[in-house]
Amino acid sequence: MAKPVDQTPYDDLVVQARTQSAALAELYELYYERIYRFCVHRLYSTAAAEDITSGVFLTVAAAIRQFKGGTEQDFRAWIFTIAANQANAYIRKTSRRKRLMENVVAMRRAAQPQDGPWSAMDWPTLYTAILQLKPEHQTILTLRFFEKMDFDEIGRVMDIKPATIRVTLHRILRRLRDVLRDDLGCEERDEGA
Repeated sequence: MAKPVDQTPYDDLVVQARTQSAALAELYELYYERIYRFCVHRLYSTAAAEDITSGVFLTVAAAIRQFKGGTEQDFRAWIFTIAANQANAYIRKTSRRKRLMENVVAMRRAAQPQDGPWSAMDWPTLYTAILQLKPEHQTILTLRFFEKMDFDEIGRVMDIKPATIRVTLHRILRRLRDVLRDDLGCEERDEGA
């Protein structure tokens, strides 16, 4: 069962933004950094994140009059849905993402000492493992751990039941653990030893 929507001081601002550009500008100021940060985590590129973030707010400005929500939580779900869709479209349209990730991995590995299999577990290794997941699963991870959204919010963004998100996240984390274990060359310890 979805938890009830809490009232926030920005609920009136969301309603006003449909007809008042000043209210829309305030929402822009409130959400720009959040959307930009989400895009950076999904795209691993500040330039691409800036482009996508700009596109998200152009879409919001063009469609705000038709937005049916009346609360900040509705707006947050809507804008993150737009951001996730545009980030995923960018990923599908470009093959540069793989090269960008390889560059990030190479730069970070060069800066990290390598003293054993688990010390090699760093951000580049984690990002490489995340890239092996489906785009929807990458989005769930990003929303949960980088944007710190709860299951209800993620469910609204992705149009999936919160219970399904919870189960899916458990499976994603298990898959990620297996991928990391394989990448690091570690074997699972025998519990009886």
